[in-house]
Amino acid sequence: MLDQFVLRKNTMIQVLDQAVAFARQKENSLAASLLLESRERLIQETFTLVILGEFKRGKSTFINALLGAQLLPTAIVPLTAIPTVIRYGESLVVYAVHMSGVIEEISLDQISGYVTEKGNPKNTKKIREVQIRYPSEFLEQGIILVDTPGVGSVYQHNTEAAYAYLPYSDAAAFIISIDAPLSKIELDYLKDISKYVNKLFYILNKVDIATAEDVTEAGAFAVETLKSHLGEGNYELLPMSARQALQSRTGGDSAISLEASGILTFEKKLGNFIHNNKGQLILEASAARALRTIGELEVELQLWQRAMEGSLEELDQKIDAFTAQMESLEQDREDSIYLLYREVERLGTSVGENLNDFFSVKADELVKLLEEYYHKESPGKSAKELAVILNQYSRELILSVLDEKRNEQRLIIREQFEKVALRFFGRIEEIVDRMMEISAEIFNISVDKSASKEYILGSKRFYFYFEEHPSFIPSLETLTVLGVLPKTLVGGRLLKNAKNKLVELFDRNCGRVRFDLAEGLKESARDVAGDLRLRANSVSKGLLAAIHTARLERDLGEKERAERLESWRKEYDELRQMKDMVQQVIASR
Repeated sequence: MLDQFVLRKNTMIQVLDQAVAFARQKENSLAASLLLESRERLIQETFTLVILGEFKRGKSTFINALLGAQLLPTAIVPLTAIPTVIRYGESLVVYAVHMSGVIEEISLDQISGYVTEKGNPKNTKKIREVQIRYPSEFLEQGIILVDTPGVGSVYQHNTEAAYAYLPYSDAAAFIISIDAPLSKIELDYLKDISKYVNKLFYILNKVDIATAEDVTEAGAFAVETLKSHLGEGNYELLPMSARQALQSRTGGDSAISLEASGILTFEKKLGNFIHNNKGQLILEASAARALRTIGELEVELQLWQRAMEGSLEELDQKIDAFTAQMESLEQDREDSIYLLYREVERLGTSVGENLNDFFSVKADELVKLLEEYYHKESPGKSAKELAVILNQYSRELILSVLDEKRNEQRLIIREQFEKVALRFFGRIEEIVDRMMEISAEIFNISVDKSASKEYILGSKRFYFYFEEHPSFIPSLETLTVLGVLPKTLVGGRLLKNAKNKLVELFDRNCGRVRFDLAEGLKESARDVAGDLRLRANSVSKGLLAAIHTARLERDLGEKERAERLESWRKEYDELRQMKDMVQQVIASR
């Protein structure tokens, strides 16, 4: 099955190489760009596998076992505080990516100082993620691994960082440990994962510490627990000892076989899923895009041929009629782009209203939490000490609710924006179809519209722009001033001012998130509008160029015209051959 897939993939790459060269020869830069993008996606075929689970289930050890090297740090206490992204590289290189966007190259020995709670407590170094490039056969297949902070860690910011990576996975491996029953946190987490992950592998880790009978019993119990909390489904648990797999691959214990560790079973299932699912989807998208693009290039050749026939007077009349129709379709294109901007504006308004409602509901909740904290911490503390801890607690309250809300809104917006963009990409393809129909009507040619329209611009991956400004605007000077006064004189003023300042800063930070999201939508809309214009203009330009080229070449001598016609036949046969190969790839699934 996989050999057949590789054969079809290689055939498709060969066709795309020919089609790119042909489009460049015809100076159709957009067609060449789209085909080249499909080729690169086929060759690279990256697949992101996110490793998820509650803290200390053996996620980092599992990744090390896949890589066959002690790459990531492991320890007894909750360890990973920062996501680590690992992809293939010719040599080992490690980068620390700061929140500011600065990328710092570090050594492997320095990783613990960036990704662990001990080395980077509460992410005081402001690290977004650590990136590792490593020469591993496993990664060379195009797999990207993401080691996430453990959900359920005593450190809340670790849990939030793990949740933030859910939308970026093509599949996820959820690590369960045989020495601990599934917790409520794990089950709640699995509910969230199901919203964003197409495929979830369940790994029952640490089976080396139990008997075969215990492993069977624990696996059955875990499956029943999953069914009772998540509903009926296929919950296949893969027994594994990541520790034994790592020892076997690193030569630490030659008596342990990889087969016995269970990791080879997982790797086989992962490979089948990648090639038969995502790989298949990319192949089919590339084939559909190629078929449609080749068809458009074929229409250009047919137009040239028809324009070389008949009288010049008749040709000029057809050119005038064709040009008028193209100008009408240009207006349709601009009307579509105008509607796109209106749709995005409505989406931005909806985001603003949602955040306003969020502020109205959450502000009172935060104030109550601050009051409870004040009364709990007030006894035995001076006004100055209270001012300091109220300041810090206010920051933590705002950060905790806003980080979650911001991630939630980004996911919602990205999904909604993608739907809007795909709808308008579809409208542009309808305009392109109309261009083909007009060509057929005026010049009496055949047009094949069998290829799926959604794979032209619609297969592009959407990147929603989001400028990450500082997530907190510090300004609690009032509390500091009051803090120097005796507590008996300050009384309730300290708490009152703290509550007012909390609401003020919460409002300002909600406004910052609202502004960032709105700006991201605008930037994304401008990109889509540019793609829409480029797509329609490119097709229109190619069709008109074919006609006008023929008009000029009507003046060629008999010998030159014969040579040009022979060249045309070769080009047309080349396109037909490419089309046949693509159709064979599609039919051979």
